[in-house]
Amino acid sequence: MMYYLVKQGIRFEVQSMGKIYWILVCLFLTSGSAAAIGKKDVRTIIEAAYPGARITEIEKEKYQGRKIYEVDFNHDGKKLEAIISLEGEIIKVGIDD
Repeated sequence: MMYYLVKQGIRFEVQSMGKIYWILVCLFLTSGSAAAIGKKDVRTIIEAAYPGARITEIEKEKYQGRKIYEVDFNHDGKKLEAIISLEGEIIKVGIDD
């Protein structure tokens, strides 16, 4: 059975309730929180949103004037790049150039 969660326009597609639990935990910990997340949290967010992803790099960068994490990872044979806010929000995911 497939389950879907949507947070700020981003659709999470998961196949088990256990994964939904972890996504909800991540969303709960980051919603309304001003505390910055760490690389371990970023890894958890990507792995929850993209099961089986292989993360190759996590760096702190700036995007549109704000500090973010830039995450390079492989998923389903594609090289992807995600931008995640320091509050834990997935801002953007696209093909890595």
